[in-house]
Amino acid sequence: MAHVYRIHSAETWVQARDDYLAGYSAETVCRRYGLGLSAFRQRARKYGWRRSDQVAPPPGEADLSLYADVNLEAQIEMAGLRFIEALEVGKAVEARRWRRLWLELDDTRAQIRAAMMEHMTPMEMAAFITAAPAEEPETEDEARLLPIPPPG
Repeated sequence: MAHVYRIHSAETWVQARDDYLAGYSAETVCRRYGLGLSAFRQRARKYGWRRSDQVAPPPGEADLSLYADVNLEAQIEMAGLRFIEALEVGKAVEARRWRRLWLELDDTRAQIRAAMMEHMTPMEMAAFITAAPAEEPETEDEARLLPIPPPG
């Protein structure tokens, strides 16, 4: 079988570097951008992409505002995706840890829903269960894809 050389744009390598330095594993970054692991590691060595060289914010000064939109649903989804990712690469212990977190978060969601529904009437419960969460479009292009409401 002939090996095919893949040439990736500089932008792809910059995104891969940024993700790696942000904490993603080399394997995850390579899978995300379609890079070869050895090519990634060679480039990281050549250009000095080392996490240990990153400047960490002083204790207590971390900007946590970027997590403001991370709600329980997003946490559950991320834990589930990390569980599947760990399974795919054969990391059984890591997969078990992500699965445990996933199930704990899902149980927390169930407890919250049970507490909310405790004082609801059967009609309110049915409406709550069947209601789909409204998602806001992120861009104008996405907004154009939404159905146009009927007039008046």
